[in-house]
Amino acid sequence: MVDRIPPAPKPTVAKRISLLMIDRAEARLGVSLAHVRAIANAGPGLLRRYNRIFGFLDPVNHLPADAHAAARLRGALAADCGSSVQAEVNLARRAGLTPATIDAILRADPDLPAPLPAIIRLSDAVVRDRIDDPDARAEVAHFYGQRGLIELSFAMNGAALLPGIKRAMGHATACDLQTMRNSAGDLQ
Repeated sequence: MVDRIPPAPKPTVAKRISLLMIDRAEARLGVSLAHVRAIANAGPGLLRRYNRIFGFLDPVNHLPADAHAAARLRGALAADCGSSVQAEVNLARRAGLTPATIDAILRADPDLPAPLPAIIRLSDAVVRDRIDDPDARAEVAHFYGQRGLIELSFAMNGAALLPGIKRAMGHATACDLQTMRNSAGDLQ
């Protein structure tokens, strides 16, 4: 007698929609979101929780694109320099940052226009080094006020959170900062 394996159940409408949205996000970010697919396959409640975590990062109401991108790039770089940084590079390009600006942010170039060096210093202190930098915070608050500072804190810490989730799920990628810098554009 031959054991028959029952066919896999058809995905629900909600699951098909979720997977379609993941496909679109992958196209927008230019990286694989295999970890998000794993979350979606584990259950819709977990995917909703994941989406709530990262949904608060997208509205940018109090910052210019370069400030927001700098915080996200440095946050992701502090936690990972694989596909999470690649996604942030791609988002920065879509937001209109030049390849040279993205490269300068990735290199933490102190000659960037103010307040980008302060954003980089604050992001690195908070996310990478887990310390405070009151001078950088004061400079950022001077330029963008308390609301801008809060949005930057969401951006830097949120971008650093994703690599940890991916790593814990076994979806971390190898680090190659030069590849990331090169992907920002035709950098020399």
